[in-house]
Formats: sequence, C-alpha cells, structure tokens
Amino acid sequence: MSTNQVAEQVWTTPDGAPARFIWNQRRFVAWAKPLPWIARIPWWEVDADRGPNPADRGVEQAMWQVEAKALDNGEILIFDLGLIDPPQWRIRAVFS
Repeated sequence: MSTNQVAEQVWTTPDGAPARFIWNQRRFVAWAKPLPWIARIPWWEVDADRGPNPADRGVEQAMWQVEAKALDNGEILIFDLGLIDPPQWRIRAVFS
C-alpha cells in the first residue's frame, strides 16, 4: 500500500537504520536487518523549501526497507522509510 505519512517518532541504530518507530499510534520494532536503498523521487514531489536552486533539492532519497513487528498484536509488516528532514521520517509504502 502506497502512503506518504510521517512517522510519529523513529529511533535509529548508530549507523542510522530505523530500529523502532511509532506509526498510526502503533509501536513497531525492526524484526530483520533494515535494508538501505536509494529512491528516485519525481522532481515535482521534491520539497521546494530545500533551497532556491532545484539542484540543491535532489531527486534521490536515502531509504530503508524495514520488516517490523507491531508490539500490540505481533503483526509483521514491511515499511519503506525515508529520512526527509532530520528528525522527520516519511513512510512511503507499507506491505503485508
């Protein structure tokens, strides 16, 4: 499921990978090692507040794919998370 929501809070490992987070008032913990990857963001979705020069805004975003377990009911989901403006993380997609 594609989404574009901001995670309520994200805690990371020393190397910057999401370790646990809160989304939709639910707590999740990484169940497997998060996988880093680079997403290509359409230029028209790039945040205009990142600077007056479009080249400074970039069209690539560092992402993490995280298999996470919900602490409330044990549901395991796969999330695509991207760091947008530290400390904000955007959840781009959720898969069951």
